[in-house]
Amino acid sequence: MTTSLEPASPAHRLYLSQLAIYLRRSRLILAARDAYSDKHSDPKTFQPYDEDAYGRRQQQRDSDTLRAFGRVYYHADELVHVAEQQLAQLPVSSLTRRYAWQVRELHEATQRLYAVHDDWLAVRRALPEAAKPGTMAYEEPLAESYAEAWSYLNQWAIHGQALFAVNALAQKQSEASAPTLVTTTPVPKTAATSSSAVRR
Repeated sequence: MTTSLEPASPAHRLYLSQLAIYLRRSRLILAARDAYSDKHSDPKTFQPYDEDAYGRRQQQRDSDTLRAFGRVYYHADELVHVAEQQLAQLPVSSLTRRYAWQVRELHEATQRLYAVHDDWLAVRRALPEAAKPGTMAYEEPLAESYAEAWSYLNQWAIHGQALFAVNALAQKQSEASAPTLVTTTPVPKTAATSSSAVRR
């Protein structure tokens, strides 16, 4: 893959900030869903009291998570690619090996998300003309697409923080390897004048 995204560039910082927003929102969405599940399920069997309502709540989680990922989606592959390039420049350690595994998980999740999106576009093109947004014929396959995407979105929620960690390590290494400027302390004017007088 080729990308014009440069590490630590304004665009890279923007995309990372969008990812940070997604990570926060996805945690809130999942926490809300878990709270609903705890309240509306049998505490012993974990079976929902109302299967239909539970299913609708699950669909809401899926769609809310996908919407939260919206801006990240268009640059997810670039973020992963930059992290891969940064890792290649870092010394190998147990920490960087773990980050490399997480970045691979993100790479796989991103490709799967793009495939799910392509599949949905194909399904939507094949829908009958009467299947408009809001109709069951449209909403059912859309909900199925959201449900399929959710596990890959959750991979981003789980491993997305690794991109920040890799970027921080790369920045630290870049700063450490930058040449140090040697500055000369200027001689006070009075001292220079005195020295000159002595020479005369």
